[in-house]
Amino acid sequence: MKLQHHPYANSDKEFYNIVKFLTYVQSIPGYDNNWDVSRINWWRYSYHAQKDREWFNQNAHYWENDKGEVVGLFISEYGRNDFFALADPAYPNLLEIIITWGETVWSKQKKEISTYIFDFDTAKTQIFQKHGYICVRQENNVRYYDMTTYDFDYTIRPGFKIITFGEFGDYDQRVALVKNAFNNPNYTKERLVSLQSSPQYLPDLDLIAVNQEGKAVAYCMGWVEDHDDTLGYIEPMGTHSKYRKMGLASSLAKECFKRLATLGVKTASIASNAEPDISNFLYESLKPVNKKKGFEYKKILESKD
Repeated sequence: MKLQHHPYANSDKEFYNIVKFLTYVQSIPGYDNNWDVSRINWWRYSYHAQKDREWFNQNAHYWENDKGEVVGLFISEYGRNDFFALADPAYPNLLEIIITWGETVWSKQKKEISTYIFDFDTAKTQIFQKHGYICVRQENNVRYYDMTTYDFDYTIRPGFKIITFGEFGDYDQRVALVKNAFNNPNYTKERLVSLQSSPQYLPDLDLIAVNQEGKAVAYCMGWVEDHDDTLGYIEPMGTHSKYRKMGLASSLAKECFKRLATLGVKTASIASNAEPDISNFLYESLKPVNKKKGFEYKKILESKD
């Protein structure tokens, strides 16, 4: 079967065809789903909400079968040296075709490139190793929490309370909070508005902790997976630097978990950078029932001069 491949132009049709593909492959037992529906949703509606078509053309490419179904994807999360490659296992050698395309087309002018793979997909790991990729470090964690048995009880500090962003309503304060919590001076209101326009956005899961003066000091956002409404996750969550170590993030997470459970979510997850990122202490304290680890695989490219 002959496959066609195309640069991604960020149209709604392309996006939802790719979402359909990601929904399918992540249901395959043992398939590396480090790039999944929630991640591409965040990629489109938050990280790169203000990017133009040319940027998307350069940093995402997809393969279709003769039915117009997406069966393969190459995508860079940040448009730097990072990429993810995914292929439907029903198409032998497609993953290697995608890897080769990335090395010969996308990586022009790059001296090294990296991909990220969960450790349980040994078949994928072996293919990348065959192509000269070396495991250099653990890159991330994803922790899972059982909402069917979870203890949602929490006590928030006197004078503080948790409300929805809809009740709070102050975009300027929310943007300032994100800038401080993540040391990200470039975060904008436009990016937040774009994220809230995502089809997955649920206002009741967009939570803010406020202090006695009504100032936003911590926040988190919960989501329910489109492909399976028994699955949910928290992304992102952050606390103002002056209000850390007060238990606010833990209270927000538990309140968000409780709301997810009310919506029928049975398993919730939180992704984080690998240790020694300090956020891992919080996520461990929330008592996950399972954890999976992603690793960076790097390749030094031959000189193209």
